[in-house]
Order: sequence, then C-alpha cells, then structure tokens
Amino acid sequence: MQQTVLWHDTIFDALSTAVQAAGGPKKVAAALWPALDSTSATARLRGCLNPDHAQKLCPQELLMLARLARNAGDHSVMNFCARELGYEIIPLAAEESKKRAKKARRMALLDELKRLEDE
Repeated sequence: MQQTVLWHDTIFDALSTAVQAAGGPKKVAAALWPALDSTSATARLRGCLNPDHAQKLCPQELLMLARLARNAGDHSVMNFCARELGYEIIPLAAEESKKRAKKARRMALLDELKRLEDE
C-alpha cells in the first residue's frame, strides 16, 4: 500500500503526487493531450512537472490534473494551494459537489435574468 504524502515543499511536488495518484504520467498525459502520441504527451508532462523546464501546465490543464487526482482520492494539489494561500479545505462527496455546482449555476442564471429584466 502506498502511503499518502501529507506535506509538499513545492507545487511541483504536489503535482507529481497528483499524477501518480491519477494513474501515472502516461495515463494523465493522454487525458491532458489526447491529440498527441503517448511518447510526446508523456515527455511534455514530465517537462511541465520539472521546475527547471520552461514549459508549464496552463491553468486549465492544472485544474484537469487536480480533478483527475481528486477522482482518484488524492487532494495534494488543493492541500498545497490551501496551505500556501491560508485556506482550510474540506473535500466534499462527489454528489454534494455536483449539487452545489448545480445550485451555483442556477443562481448565476437567475442573477443574469434579473440583470436583463432591469435593463
């Protein structure tokens, strides 16, 4: 059984843990860049996880990686970000997360409708 890393010194450490939790570099790279061949995608991911390499993950790719890891039960990226930014996080069950996202979307649509009616 693999032990969960509770502390990461850098975001790159947290991202590497997330990649391993989500199935490893090949699987994650294929999900991030499905149009690339496996070798190129994996090399690209390894470069993005190297702090000395110029290429990095864009915000959308970072979120996708965090989501893949979360689906695998890993919260290393969120825990690192929360610690660095002074937040405390509590992971929600998948159903609760979907329920809250749906409610937030509904509220945003109602706000937009009200704004349009006021014009």
